[in-house]
Amino acid sequence: MIEQADLQWTVGRFFFATFAAVVVGAAFGNFWIATGPSGWIPGLVLGAAPYVFLLQKRKLRFRRFAEQLPEAIDLISRSLRAGQALPTTMEIVAQEAEDPLRTEFRRTADEQSFGLPFREAMINLSRRVPVQDLQCLVTAILVQKETGGNLAQILDKTSYVIRERIRVEGQMRIRTAQGRLTGWILCALPFAMYFAMNVMSPGYGKILFEDPAGQRWVIYALILMVAGIFTIRRIVTLKF
Repeated sequence: MIEQADLQWTVGRFFFATFAAVVVGAAFGNFWIATGPSGWIPGLVLGAAPYVFLLQKRKLRFRRFAEQLPEAIDLISRSLRAGQALPTTMEIVAQEAEDPLRTEFRRTADEQSFGLPFREAMINLSRRVPVQDLQCLVTAILVQKETGGNLAQILDKTSYVIRERIRVEGQMRIRTAQGRLTGWILCALPFAMYFAMNVMSPGYGKILFEDPAGQRWVIYALILMVAGIFTIRRIVTLKF
């Protein structure tokens, strides 16, 4: 996952960042909220920050890859019509494309140069970048290698379908932007209000964590917030 996010991190560095975030969050919680188990709640929340950051970087990189893919498919199609062999087109894409697509196709071209069969190199590419459009491209290429046919024409149609899907997805993201923003605001509002009250009146909210009834209400509130987050995500997330 770290490699897919294209971060220059080691596994040890990732776990160290997670541990440091937990310690900082727990120190903050024990000072501002309450000592004991309740004070570790901010530590657990903040400890998830490196993992969330990693997932977000990975998601953005895959999105850029998907946006660049139609141009790469067109380049492969033109190269095939110019008489280039299919494995050679991987090298051409690696030279002409931009990151992150260039990096992944460069690795695929290098694998072929080192003697890995073309089929295995393409399967490795689809595993490193689990983007749906790339899976379709790899499947089309491998099926054509087995059955024959006009690959350039197949790639042209694939490129058109991917472009249309990206266009529709962009329109849907615009139409659901207000719902996603509302969800983020509703999630952040309780924490912001609690922080503001503790700044204006220190110790005001400790009853929520020191009293058993308050602890139960905090647990109920967190459960309802998680349920609300998933509900909003299901409403604003469209699969097509």
